[in-house]
Amino acid sequence: MKRVALAVAVSSLLGTGYAQAGTIFQGDDGSTIDVYGRLAFNITDKGSSDVEGKFDARLGLGGSQTVNDDISVIGWAEYQVGAAEFANSLDSDSSDLTARYVWAGIDASQYGRYTGGRVASGLIMFTDIVDVFAGSDIAIARQVGQVDATATQVFRQDGTLQYQNSYDYLDVSLAYILGNSESDLDTGYNIALRYTFDMGNAGKLAPVAIYQANEGDDSNRDYYVWGVGASYYIGDLVLGLIYSEDEVDNNNGAKSKDEVVEFTAVYEVNDDWVLRGGYRWLENSDGDELELSDTTLEAQYRLTLRSSIFGSYVFRDGKDNQSGGFSGNTDDDYMFLGLRYEY
Repeated sequence: MKRVALAVAVSSLLGTGYAQAGTIFQGDDGSTIDVYGRLAFNITDKGSSDVEGKFDARLGLGGSQTVNDDISVIGWAEYQVGAAEFANSLDSDSSDLTARYVWAGIDASQYGRYTGGRVASGLIMFTDIVDVFAGSDIAIARQVGQVDATATQVFRQDGTLQYQNSYDYLDVSLAYILGNSESDLDTGYNIALRYTFDMGNAGKLAPVAIYQANEGDDSNRDYYVWGVGASYYIGDLVLGLIYSEDEVDNNNGAKSKDEVVEFTAVYEVNDDWVLRGGYRWLENSDGDELELSDTTLEAQYRLTLRSSIFGSYVFRDGKDNQSGGFSGNTDDDYMFLGLRYEY
């Protein structure tokens, strides 16, 4: 396993919270207990004519137990409250803790990681290319919840069995999705592939390809998403570009299809300041007819290594066909100001 590929892959393959967790206990046999938390207060007028204050939090706990030099038992449980998504609570008005990730598995070193539950899907390798803004939402695969009610994001679905590994510069993730009684899902599967080209002084290029298919348990509704994209790393600049399509097929001739194009740029000015910019275009056909055209500008100021202030503004020129729904009002600009503390 090459270090270059691993450095690019680690956040996506482990899941954001797990990768950032701190070890609070380590046994003589190498076993660990890890904890992660995030607290945030945000001010925004997104989806509202008034400026509102919103709080959100995450709490994760997990770790590993050593079996032998090559095998460990691993697990992670991460919950959230007041977040923009409602995980598998299936209730948009819920203020309770809801599951973000809950999984257990085996880390078999060079033979890969095998996990089951509400896992951090390998599709994060793709969504992370453009999911760089503190106040953003993810448009990629936004319709998956119509087939699997537990999948508020395509990279978090209940009842998933997953294999992940890195072969030199190639990162691989394969999953079979069983679903559960809440998901209304018969079966599903996905695959994500990423290859990292180390070009020396010219930087690194990491193209990604994904595909997922879900079949509803009543056989009257199917879903698929595919996408291609890449991240380019050069000095203190990271550029991202993706294209994706997702489609809900009701098997009665009606098909709702999203096409999404996104571009992002992240520039590390110095140890304190990070600047971000991006453009997103989304168009739906034969569904809710949603159209988005967003240009986002954002600045981050690091107070510490783990805590920051974010400020962003989104210039929006979409089709206002679902005011207050996904992404708020689709033809209104909005601002976001937030303080985020992580531990």
